Amino acid sequence: MLKTPDWAAGAEYLREHAPELIPLIDRFPVCELKPEPKEKYFGTLVTGIVSQQLPPDVSLQLLEKLGKFLGNPLQPQAVVEVSIEALCEQGLVKQKAEYLKSFAEAAVAGQVTIEKFSEMTDAEITKQLVQIRGLGQWTIEMFLLLALCRTDVIPSADFIFKKELKLLMGLSDIPKRGQISKITEHWRPWRSLGVWYLWQFAAEKE
Repeated sequence: MLKTPDWAAGAEYLREHAPELIPLIDRFPVCELKPEPKEKYFGTLVTGIVSQQLPPDVSLQLLEKLGKFLGNPLQPQAVVEVSIEALCEQGLVKQKAEYLKSFAEAAVAGQVTIEKFSEMTDAEITKQLVQIRGLGQWTIEMFLLLALCRTDVIPSADFIFKKELKLLMGLSDIPKRGQISKITEHWRPWRSLGVWYLWQFAAEKE
């Protein structure tokens, strides 16, 4: 099991180096994100593939059905052993069934070394996952930040974060990837925590 980051220490670092975040640090409790166990990694990434362009309730039903059919937590070998047709019978469209199958095959073949993710850098993990059809930038960034609890992830594909960052920094437009990297540079090595605080603020306004 990965060690949980010292989020309280991160909050103190941001308090000192990112004064614009102090009102949020004061407003919300210490971050409680904890890394997922290794056996859940594959299923978490599969959620990203299955959920694309689907309403949350529909994707949840699909994932529950897949879990009952293939086992929970979902493992690559279980997917490799069933056909595309069998996956489609669980409610997946053919394209997503193909994505899921090829991801499982890559994991079993060792092209994606899920069991070693805890020892790998963010860049090494991203390099492996970006080759998998159906796994987009947003899913990979969310996995690094939420499942692995990497402390320095900036999810530049996440609209909620970008919208809140625009307001926080008083920008005239939603910032693009390069600009996001520059304006959050002083949050390093705790950029994930800065993102988390902005998510909390966004959720409170809903």
